[in-house]
Amino acid sequence: MRYLYAIMGIFLLLAATAAGGRFIPVMDVDTYADANKANQSYTDSDILMASSQEGKSTTEVYLSFNNSFGSQNIFSPEQIKSATLTLNAANVEKAGKIRAYFLEGAVLDTVTWYDKTDYDSEVSSSPLEVDKEGSYTLDVTDIIKKAVETCTETCPYTIVLVAEDGAFVEFTSREASEENKPVLEYWTEE
Repeated sequence: MRYLYAIMGIFLLLAATAAGGRFIPVMDVDTYADANKANQSYTDSDILMASSQEGKSTTEVYLSFNNSFGSQNIFSPEQIKSATLTLNAANVEKAGKIRAYFLEGAVLDTVTWYDKTDYDSEVSSSPLEVDKEGSYTLDVTDIIKKAVETCTETCPYTIVLVAEDGAFVEFTSREASEENKPVLEYWTEE
């Protein structure tokens, strides 16, 4: 009888680790860097600005997350079914496209334009048209797959939001509102 319980326990454990799931990682830092105030950091800001001018980014948003893939039994990019980043546009000064990019490693809360790290321009979301205040969702599946591919144990990763087409958008930060803060979610295959 003991053996029967042991075998049943093993099957239950295998079933639990094989089942898909929904995960919301912990955000460590949300901030932005501004080319026009290149020595200033904005960690405690209620807003996160993404803007561009004449084809060049002028403010970029940095969302750094703690890596918990290994503790969630995620060791391969193929295990990621989908991933979304939900943002709340608090102000749209000029409508345009926003794109998310992958950045390996954490961004410090003291980041400025001068000391920011370049994001991986090869790993991004599709552009999202932001034209009015409200909630928006970006498909960041490729970014999370790249984060898993890069490291599955304790290596933080960052999502960088970059404006295109002269867009100027202010998103709410986690300091502004718990219910409107940026939220990353990903789902695994069953």
